[in-house]
Amino acid sequence: MSVTNASHDPGQANAAGDAPARRLHLAVLAVGLLWLLFWYGDTFMAMVHIWDRSETFAHGFVIAPISAWLVWRRRHFIRNLPIEPSLLGVVLGVGAGFAWLLGELASVDAVSQFAVVGMLVAFVWAVMGTAVIRTYAFPIGFLFFMVPFGEFMFPSMMDWTANFIIWAVRASGVPVYAEGYNLVIPSGRWEVVEGCSGVRYLMASVVVGSLFAYLNYTSTRRRLIFVAASIVLPVFANWLRAYGIVMLGHLTDNKLAAGADHLIYGWVFFGIIIMILFWVGSRWQEPEESAPAAPISTPTTAGTARAGRAGWLVAAVVVVSMWNPVLAFIDRQGQHGPVEFAAFSLPATWQPASAASLPEWEPSYSGMRGKLTQTWAGEDGAVGLYVGFYRNQGPGEELINFDNRVLVSKHPVWRRTGESLHSIQIGDRAVPLRGLTMLSNDGRRMMVWYTNWIDGRWTVSPYVAKVYLALSRLTGEGDDSAVVMFSTAYVEGHGETGEARLKAFIEDAGPALQSMLQQTAER
Repeated sequence: MSVTNASHDPGQANAAGDAPARRLHLAVLAVGLLWLLFWYGDTFMAMVHIWDRSETFAHGFVIAPISAWLVWRRRHFIRNLPIEPSLLGVVLGVGAGFAWLLGELASVDAVSQFAVVGMLVAFVWAVMGTAVIRTYAFPIGFLFFMVPFGEFMFPSMMDWTANFIIWAVRASGVPVYAEGYNLVIPSGRWEVVEGCSGVRYLMASVVVGSLFAYLNYTSTRRRLIFVAASIVLPVFANWLRAYGIVMLGHLTDNKLAAGADHLIYGWVFFGIIIMILFWVGSRWQEPEESAPAAPISTPTTAGTARAGRAGWLVAAVVVVSMWNPVLAFIDRQGQHGPVEFAAFSLPATWQPASAASLPEWEPSYSGMRGKLTQTWAGEDGAVGLYVGFYRNQGPGEELINFDNRVLVSKHPVWRRTGESLHSIQIGDRAVPLRGLTMLSNDGRRMMVWYTNWIDGRWTVSPYVAKVYLALSRLTGEGDDSAVVMFSTAYVEGHGETGEARLKAFIEDAGPALQSMLQQTAER
């Protein structure tokens, strides 16, 4: 029988020798994370405000605690992991920081928020090393679910839901008249709104599905399959939910599934679907993996190691701290004064007219620094002009904002009946416009064509608009932008008349409007 002297055990000796270095890394990690939370507090608080006001993203409150618990339950793994500063982590931190800067310049909260979480992950990577990131990849990556992301899916998922309802109800033998998101069946009228899109169910399913897959499987293949199921299943389940609610209301003469009842039924149905998904998934559960064995360390020169270690740790902290001052400098260069619209005139074929020439309507836009509304009359009718000019944009005061709508859902007077895309040549430029047709409660109809102007460029794409905005601010030109809308009334069955009127007005007024916007920006 032999006894091994612990003082001669290479693994224990290396662990003992690395103890001061580990404490240094953990101390820098703790201080750096607190500094990051303080330095970018506005971005983190913007996420918290969305969690608080939107049920779709309320899960954000529990993401960080769950992530911390996931790290804690695997705390024994880190004892045998090599901890070394990572150059790759520093490089990724630079990339995430620059992305945060672009997000702030373009006023894209999702980009800024993803980037700041990316900076947090990159900082952990830079300080603790690749081995730690690889072992705790899911618990740390789970933090990205804090970001309120997915609002861009509302229009597409509303379209899918409306199309499925129409197909399924007709397949059930019930006639449907559809106009946009408005569905009319013999027992009443239904409207597909954002709450019907299923985005809320999808986000909740992806979060809990990802967590379930991580806790119950060890193979990447099984995890990916289960996450894919948690994405696809709620989409189909939401279609069935929406169809079931419409049919339940129809068969009970709207005594059931009316008012808030359909929301309650929806969550109950979703809960049953998730329980079935978990029950099926648990049948292929795998045992939890064990902690890795102690690594074999190689001798290094202590002085060189400490010097290199300290240098990379300092670099990681600098990368976290450098971007706010850069943003402040760019902001100071691009600040402009109050908005004063330049004068402009139109050809004699268009004369100023009373606003009463058109049905009463105004887009739901806010945060602009200047607003111009005019009505012009031509030979065959009137056209309304709306210009919202944005400058020195910030949260809630930017041109491209999810809350800025031509027509909000559940408008008390108007409802959307269709959309379209157009392109009109103004001078040497083809200006894209997005069209929207609307129907009022008393049967009046309007069409609105609108586009965005950013520092001399036109676009209807919110993503392209954000890119133009970031480029303009990066070059020190500021963030002057505007939404330009043209509206007119038309009679059912004669939409081409309204389109021709708008096209004629835009071709005649376009050059003057373009010049007016440029002069307003230069003032």
